[in-house]
Amino acid sequence: MKDTDDIEKLREQIEIFQTAFESSFDGIHILNSEGETLYINKACERIEGITFEEASKLNIRELVKQGVYSESVTLKVLETNATATIMQKVKNGNEVLATGTPIYKNGRIDKIVVNSRDVTELNFLRQALSEKETLAKIYQEELRLLRMENLKSSEFAVKSQKMKQIEHLASIVAKVDSTVLLTGESGVGKGVVSKCIHNKSSRREGPFIKIDCSAIPVNLFESEVFGYEKGAFTGAEKSGKIGLLELANGGTVFLDEIGDMPLHMQPKILRAIQDREIVRVGGKEVIPINVRFIAATNRDLKQMVSNKEFREDLYYRLNVIPIFIPPLRERKEDIIPLIQDISKKINERYGMNKTFTNSEIEVMLKYDWPGNVRELENIIERVMVTEDGGLSLLQTMVGMKNPAADAKSYKEKLEEYDKMILLESIKQEGSVLKAAEKLGINATTIRRKLHKYKVQKALWNEK
Repeated sequence: MKDTDDIEKLREQIEIFQTAFESSFDGIHILNSEGETLYINKACERIEGITFEEASKLNIRELVKQGVYSESVTLKVLETNATATIMQKVKNGNEVLATGTPIYKNGRIDKIVVNSRDVTELNFLRQALSEKETLAKIYQEELRLLRMENLKSSEFAVKSQKMKQIEHLASIVAKVDSTVLLTGESGVGKGVVSKCIHNKSSRREGPFIKIDCSAIPVNLFESEVFGYEKGAFTGAEKSGKIGLLELANGGTVFLDEIGDMPLHMQPKILRAIQDREIVRVGGKEVIPINVRFIAATNRDLKQMVSNKEFREDLYYRLNVIPIFIPPLRERKEDIIPLIQDISKKINERYGMNKTFTNSEIEVMLKYDWPGNVRELENIIERVMVTEDGGLSLLQTMVGMKNPAADAKSYKEKLEEYDKMILLESIKQEGSVLKAAEKLGINATTIRRKLHKYKVQKALWNEK
């Protein structure tokens, strides 16, 4: 009865071992000391492309000769009398990592257990990873070159003393990480100054991320700028999303049109600027950020603070180093170098070789450019890329009449110009008396001229 129980237990153990061998993902191949196959599992058949029936008919030496194996780990074990590991090619073309372990009996090798693992896929993945890494390096280099190319536009094309002072100040503040607030009319070049600061700073190799506070929809602002965790809201990406502030790590964040930032978002931006840390939408983890902040606006933030439209604490946090950029009409010395710089870029972009005549440049010098540098860029490009462009088109675009087509006499033109100067001076100074003082003429003379030009008294009459 005891013998029966022992036999039953032995059968159970054999069944357990057999089940374990067959369940193994790795191949298991057992041979005797003569190199004859005693057992192979299903995984081994799959990996090595040989069945038990095929393997059991031939000695391992014959299998190597027939090319079933490029070489044999079993033979190495028998030669060295120790465990061995090799890489070998097998019948079906797979690359296999094989380890042979000897089992001793009476001091001699009795059996060899070979464990084989298919590394074909692993090698494929390794190669694919290597290719991805190489591609990533190429993309990084292209990104670096594109970034440097983009930052070339930060070079100043200026001649006026006002802009030279701004360029000098930008060079100074670039050496530190203090927050800068750029103000001025729309199109004056606040973006160019922000890039100039970044390009001259120690962060120039890092990203320059522009966040247009007026262009991002209010309901998407927080998720776009701060990012979100997976499942933060309906429609969110399953893996979550990194925000623009995190993307700027190691570089500069340019908060353009900061005056248009939603009021409810301002406390979070304040914290990001003040503590250099953020929390994603739907998250709890505090994420540190290493960025430099530059903000820009064409609005009067101080007045907005008074009107409760902008947070006072955020205003003072932004206004560490204020830089005001004057409009183009107040620095007309910059127009010619800007024309040269803009036309050069357009020529390079479209493969052209066009220039402006002295008459065309004169028209541009006389114009006030209410849209500032942006308007100048747009008009120059339109004139250059339009086949029938030239002086007449330029004059039409800036609202000036063609002198050749103007039948008015020289005297009439002078009178129109005189009238324009007088009315503008009265408007700016607030009265005829102050305008006369400013222009250095008698107030009576101004009144007489305006009466002569038939200007309605309501436009200049002093109250």
